[in-house]
Amino acid sequence: MPIRFPYTKLLKQKGLSERKLAHSIGVSRGTLRKLRFDMPNFNLPMLSKVASFFGYRVEVLLVPEGLMPSDCSSIAVALQVMQDGFDSWKIHYMNMVDAYRRTLDVRLLLLPPPAGIQRELYSLLASIVMALSEESEIEAPQWATKSYFLPTPWFVSGMESLKASAILESPQAFRSNNIFVMNNFLSRA
Repeated sequence: MPIRFPYTKLLKQKGLSERKLAHSIGVSRGTLRKLRFDMPNFNLPMLSKVASFFGYRVEVLLVPEGLMPSDCSSIAVALQVMQDGFDSWKIHYMNMVDAYRRTLDVRLLLLPPPAGIQRELYSLLASIVMALSEESEIEAPQWATKSYFLPTPWFVSGMESLKASAILESPQAFRSNNIFVMNNFLSRA
C-alpha cells in the first residue's frame, strides 16, 4: 500500500532537518525518505514514531476500493437536512445508515455535522453513528463519543402510545443522549 506522510512542512515548522529527525527517532534517513517519496515498503512502527514525534497518532482504516458515496456521509446528510428542513432527517439520516451498512466504509461516519444544525439533530446523528459503530464492532469517531445529552427527552416516533416501549427498547447509544427510539429504529421495512 503506497503511503505518503507530508512531514516536510512539519520539519520546517519545528526548524529541523531530515537528518536531525532521523537521529531523534532512531532511524536512517533512507528509511525516513520512504515516507516522503511515496514508496510502498514502509514500516508501520517507523511511521508511528515519526507521527508521534510531531504530536500525531497513526490510525489504519480499512475501506472498500472505489469511491465512497460522499453524499451519504455524516456531514453531507446533516447539510442536506439543514437545507431541506428538520423533518427531512428521516430520509437523509437513513440513507447514510443504508450506505454505511452496504459498504462498511467508515469514512461515512468520520466527520461531525456542522455546528449550525439543530441540537436534536446533532445528538441524533451522533447516536446513530455510535450505534452503527457498535454494530460493526469498530471504535466510534471521537466527535460522536462526546455527550450530546438533550435537556428534554426526545421520543423520536412522536407517538404517545409508543413512549413506554421506546423507554424500554431504546439502545444505549440513543438513551445516553436522552433520545428514545424503538429497538428497530435503524431498520427499514
